[in-house]
Amino acid sequence: MSGDVSEFVKSVLSSKATPVFGLGSGSTAYTVLKDIGGEFKKSGIKPMGIPSSSQIKLLLQDYFTMVEPLVHADITVDGADQVAKNGMIIKGGGGALTREKILWSISREIHVFVSRDKMVKALTRPLPVEVMPFAYGLFVESARKMGLRPELRVDQKGYPFITENGNYIFDVGYSAEEDLLQTSKRLKEIPGVVEHGLFVFDCSVHII
Repeated sequence: MSGDVSEFVKSVLSSKATPVFGLGSGSTAYTVLKDIGGEFKKSGIKPMGIPSSSQIKLLLQDYFTMVEPLVHADITVDGADQVAKNGMIIKGGGGALTREKILWSISREIHVFVSRDKMVKALTRPLPVEVMPFAYGLFVESARKMGLRPELRVDQKGYPFITENGNYIFDVGYSAEEDLLQTSKRLKEIPGVVEHGLFVFDCSVHII
Protein backbone atom coordinates (compact mmCIF):
# COMPACT_ATOMS: atom_id res chain seq x y z
CA MET A 1 0.00 0.00 0.00
CA SER A 2 1.13 3.56 -0.62
CA GLY A 3 1.50 5.78 2.42
CA ASP A 4 -1.72 7.64 1.70
CA VAL A 5 -3.73 4.44 1.28
CA SER A 6 -2.15 2.95 4.40
CA GLU A 7 -3.08 5.97 6.51
CA PHE A 8 -6.61 5.95 5.14
CA VAL A 9 -7.02 2.25 5.95
CA LYS A 10 -5.77 2.88 9.49
CA SER A 11 -8.28 5.70 9.96
CA VAL A 12 -11.12 3.47 8.75
CA LEU A 13 -10.10 0.62 11.06
CA SER A 14 -10.02 3.00 14.02
CA SER A 15 -13.75 3.72 13.67
CA LYS A 16 -15.80 2.67 16.69
CA ALA A 17 -18.39 1.00 14.45
CA THR A 18 -17.79 -0.96 11.25
CA PRO A 19 -18.81 1.33 8.37
CA VAL A 20 -21.13 0.46 5.50
CA PHE A 21 -19.01 0.89 2.38
CA GLY A 22 -19.96 2.13 -1.04
CA LEU A 23 -17.85 0.10 -3.46
CA GLY A 24 -16.77 2.12 -6.46
CA SER A 25 -15.68 0.42 -9.67
CA GLY A 26 -12.36 0.40 -11.50
CA SER A 27 -8.86 -0.88 -10.81
CA THR A 28 -7.87 1.85 -8.35
CA ALA A 29 -11.03 1.53 -6.26
CA TYR A 30 -10.60 -2.24 -6.27
CA THR A 31 -7.02 -2.02 -4.99
CA VAL A 32 -7.89 0.29 -2.10
CA LEU A 33 -11.05 -1.61 -1.17
CA LYS A 34 -9.21 -4.92 -1.24
CA ASP A 35 -6.66 -3.49 1.20
CA ILE A 36 -9.44 -2.30 3.49
CA GLY A 37 -11.35 -5.57 3.28
CA GLY A 38 -8.18 -7.55 3.85
CA GLU A 39 -7.41 -5.69 7.07
CA PHE A 40 -10.95 -6.22 8.36
CA LYS A 41 -10.70 -9.90 7.39
CA LYS A 42 -7.67 -10.32 9.66
CA SER A 43 -9.95 -9.34 12.55
CA GLY A 44 -12.68 -11.72 11.43
CA ILE A 45 -14.92 -8.88 10.26
CA LYS A 46 -16.70 -8.74 6.90
CA PRO A 47 -18.15 -5.23 6.44
CA MET A 48 -21.28 -4.54 4.43
CA GLY A 49 -20.63 -3.19 0.96
CA ILE A 50 -22.91 -1.71 -1.70
CA PRO A 51 -21.39 -2.60 -5.10
CA SER A 52 -21.61 -0.20 -8.03
CA SER A 53 -21.12 -2.96 -10.61
CA SER A 54 -21.27 -6.73 -11.02
CA GLN A 55 -17.52 -6.72 -11.65
CA ILE A 56 -16.63 -5.13 -8.32
CA LYS A 57 -19.19 -7.35 -6.59
CA LEU A 58 -17.44 -10.47 -7.85
CA LEU A 59 -13.94 -9.16 -7.14
CA LEU A 60 -14.67 -8.16 -3.55
CA GLN A 61 -17.21 -10.75 -2.43
CA ASP A 62 -14.61 -12.43 -0.19
CA TYR A 63 -14.02 -9.18 1.69
CA PHE A 64 -17.45 -7.54 1.94
CA THR A 65 -20.98 -8.74 2.60
CA MET A 66 -22.79 -7.50 -0.48
CA VAL A 67 -26.08 -5.74 0.14
CA GLU A 68 -28.69 -4.05 -2.01
CA PRO A 69 -28.61 -0.24 -2.17
CA LEU A 70 -29.50 1.26 1.19
CA VAL A 71 -30.61 4.76 2.04
CA HIS A 72 -27.09 5.61 3.11
CA ALA A 73 -23.48 4.48 3.10
CA ASP A 74 -20.87 5.60 5.60
CA ILE A 75 -17.83 5.64 3.32
CA THR A 76 -17.64 5.34 -0.46
CA VAL A 77 -14.26 4.57 -1.99
CA ASP A 78 -13.87 5.22 -5.71
CA GLY A 79 -11.52 6.28 -8.46
CA ALA A 80 -11.86 8.89 -11.21
CA ASP A 81 -10.85 9.54 -14.79
CA GLN A 82 -9.95 13.19 -14.22
CA VAL A 83 -10.01 15.56 -11.25
CA ALA A 84 -9.84 19.31 -11.90
CA LYS A 85 -8.53 21.99 -9.57
CA ASN A 86 -12.03 23.47 -9.28
CA GLY A 87 -13.22 20.19 -7.72
CA MET A 88 -15.15 18.87 -10.71
CA ILE A 89 -14.55 15.22 -11.56
CA ILE A 90 -15.17 13.12 -14.65
CA LYS A 91 -16.10 9.47 -14.16
CA GLY A 92 -17.63 6.80 -16.36
CA GLY A 93 -14.68 5.25 -18.15
CA GLY A 94 -15.89 1.85 -17.02
CA GLY A 95 -19.55 2.58 -17.69
CA ALA A 96 -20.79 2.42 -14.07
CA LEU A 97 -21.33 6.16 -13.73
CA THR A 98 -25.03 6.08 -12.84
CA ARG A 99 -24.67 3.57 -10.03
CA GLU A 100 -21.52 5.28 -8.80
CA LYS A 101 -23.30 8.63 -8.69
CA ILE A 102 -26.12 7.06 -6.67
CA LEU A 103 -23.56 5.75 -4.18
CA TRP A 104 -21.89 9.14 -3.92
CA SER A 105 -25.27 10.75 -3.33
CA ILE A 106 -26.09 8.52 -0.36
CA SER A 107 -22.64 8.58 1.24
CA ARG A 108 -21.60 10.40 4.39
CA GLU A 109 -17.97 10.40 3.25
CA ILE A 110 -16.51 10.06 -0.26
CA HIS A 111 -12.85 9.22 -0.81
CA VAL A 112 -11.45 9.34 -4.34
CA PHE A 113 -8.09 7.73 -5.12
CA VAL A 114 -6.26 8.73 -8.31
CA SER A 115 -2.78 8.75 -9.77
CA ARG A 116 -1.09 12.13 -10.11
CA ASP A 117 -1.51 12.22 -13.89
CA LYS A 118 -5.29 12.37 -13.45
CA MET A 119 -5.06 15.67 -11.56
CA VAL A 120 -5.53 18.46 -14.11
CA LYS A 121 -6.05 22.22 -14.22
CA ALA A 122 -9.21 21.83 -16.26
CA LEU A 123 -11.20 18.83 -17.46
CA THR A 124 -10.40 17.67 -20.99
CA ARG A 125 -11.67 14.08 -21.21
CA PRO A 126 -14.90 13.49 -23.15
CA LEU A 127 -17.93 13.47 -20.87
CA PRO A 128 -19.57 10.03 -20.60
CA VAL A 129 -23.36 10.17 -20.87
CA GLU A 130 -25.64 7.17 -20.32
CA VAL A 131 -28.55 7.19 -22.78
CA MET A 132 -31.52 4.89 -23.34
CA PRO A 133 -31.17 3.15 -26.75
CA PHE A 134 -34.62 4.44 -27.79
CA ALA A 135 -33.29 8.01 -27.45
CA TYR A 136 -30.22 7.42 -29.65
CA GLY A 137 -31.22 9.70 -32.52
CA LEU A 138 -32.69 12.42 -30.32
CA PHE A 139 -29.58 12.56 -28.16
CA VAL A 140 -27.14 12.74 -31.06
CA GLU A 141 -29.14 15.49 -32.79
CA SER A 142 -29.62 17.48 -29.57
CA ALA A 143 -25.97 17.22 -28.53
CA ARG A 144 -24.75 18.31 -31.95
CA LYS A 145 -27.09 21.33 -31.88
CA MET A 146 -25.35 22.28 -28.62
CA GLY A 147 -22.02 22.28 -30.46
CA LEU A 148 -20.89 19.04 -28.84
CA ARG A 149 -19.33 15.92 -30.36
CA PRO A 150 -21.20 12.80 -29.21
CA GLU A 151 -19.51 9.48 -30.01
CA LEU A 152 -21.15 6.15 -29.26
CA ARG A 153 -18.90 3.95 -27.16
CA VAL A 154 -18.30 0.52 -28.70
CA ASP A 155 -16.66 -2.67 -27.48
CA GLN A 156 -13.65 -4.43 -29.03
CA LYS A 157 -15.86 -6.05 -31.66
CA GLY A 158 -17.45 -2.76 -32.66
CA TYR A 159 -20.80 -3.40 -30.99
CA PRO A 160 -22.37 -0.70 -28.78
CA PHE A 161 -21.12 -0.83 -25.21
CA ILE A 162 -24.09 -1.71 -23.01
CA THR A 163 -24.25 -0.67 -19.36
CA GLU A 164 -25.62 -2.90 -16.62
CA ASN A 165 -28.74 -0.77 -16.85
CA GLY A 166 -29.19 -1.80 -20.49
CA ASN A 167 -28.24 1.57 -21.94
CA TYR A 168 -25.68 3.11 -24.30
CA ILE A 169 -22.74 5.30 -23.34
CA PHE A 170 -21.85 8.32 -25.45
CA ASP A 171 -18.46 9.96 -24.92
CA VAL A 172 -19.17 13.62 -25.59
CA GLY A 173 -16.41 15.92 -26.75
CA TYR A 174 -16.52 19.66 -25.96
CA SER A 175 -14.42 22.77 -26.48
CA ALA A 176 -11.94 24.11 -23.96
CA GLU A 177 -14.20 27.15 -23.43
CA GLU A 178 -17.24 25.01 -22.56
CA ASP A 179 -19.03 25.65 -19.27
CA LEU A 180 -19.19 21.97 -18.50
CA LEU A 181 -21.39 22.35 -15.45
CA GLN A 182 -24.12 24.12 -17.41
CA THR A 183 -23.63 21.84 -20.41
CA SER A 184 -24.09 18.72 -18.29
CA LYS A 185 -27.33 20.14 -16.90
CA ARG A 186 -28.62 20.78 -20.42
CA LEU A 187 -27.67 17.27 -21.49
CA LYS A 188 -29.56 15.82 -18.53
CA GLU A 189 -32.69 17.61 -19.76
CA ILE A 190 -32.70 15.67 -23.04
CA PRO A 191 -35.41 12.96 -22.81
CA GLY A 192 -33.80 9.54 -22.55
CA VAL A 193 -30.61 10.70 -20.86
CA VAL A 194 -30.16 8.67 -17.69
CA GLU A 195 -27.06 10.31 -16.21
CA HIS A 196 -23.79 12.03 -17.07
CA GLY A 197 -20.29 11.54 -15.74
CA LEU A 198 -19.65 15.00 -14.29
CA PHE A 199 -19.40 14.59 -10.52
CA VAL A 200 -19.57 17.68 -8.33
CA PHE A 201 -19.47 16.51 -4.72
CA ASP A 202 -17.77 17.36 -1.46
CA CYS A 203 -15.13 14.63 -1.34
CA SER A 204 -11.58 13.88 -0.25
CA VAL A 205 -9.10 13.26 -3.06
CA HIS A 206 -6.07 11.07 -2.39
CA ILE A 207 -3.14 10.89 -4.81
CA ILE A 208 -1.48 7.49 -5.00
